[in-house]
Amino acid sequence: MVTDPYKALGVSPSASNDEIKRAYRELSRKYHPDSNVDNPLADLAAEKFKEVQEAYDQIMKEREGGYSGGGNASYGKPDSAYGDSPQLNKVYDYLTAGRYREALNELDRIYPRTAGWFYYSAVANNRTGNNYVALNHAREAVNMEPNNVEYRNLLNQMEWQGRRYNTTRNQTYGGYGGGCGSGNFCCDLCVADSLCECMGGDLCQCF
Repeated sequence: MVTDPYKALGVSPSASNDEIKRAYRELSRKYHPDSNVDNPLADLAAEKFKEVQEAYDQIMKEREGGYSGGGNASYGKPDSAYGDSPQLNKVYDYLTAGRYREALNELDRIYPRTAGWFYYSAVANNRTGNNYVALNHAREAVNMEPNNVEYRNLLNQMEWQGRRYNTTRNQTYGGYGGGCGSGNFCCDLCVADSLCECMGGDLCQCF
């Protein structure tokens, strides 16, 4: 948790939601990993990017129209969504109430599938643990409306969380080559059993 999220974004606690979002967008662009590939201070930029995401998440959690929880991406109702169909407005109400499964069920019945549809689907899938689908749908929303800042912000957060998860997973399970197994339990068991038999033992009689 960021001690002073407003200070991290460089805004006053009395700043409007628009000012908060504007500061968040500018800092996200500045410190995004893709913008600092050749920067010798890329690690520091990545830490700042993380701080900006967490600060924005904390602020929007406290403000009406922003939602957060359990390490999931934060989101709000995009400006372009205020002209949504009654069905998409219903999806938004489900998301607001934390009824993500019902939101997904409602989304399944909606055609055509607009950028707003993919945005809400990304949010609902993210909250129900379907991170692969969520990321793809967030990307599709951005592809359909590349200038929509809310869609881009959601995608940025999901990509950042994915990088953080992969880094943690690799460090924990030896994903950088530090592990000693093939990653396939059955294959590893067969190899271990063969080695035991070479030494006169039998690890598993079924092989």
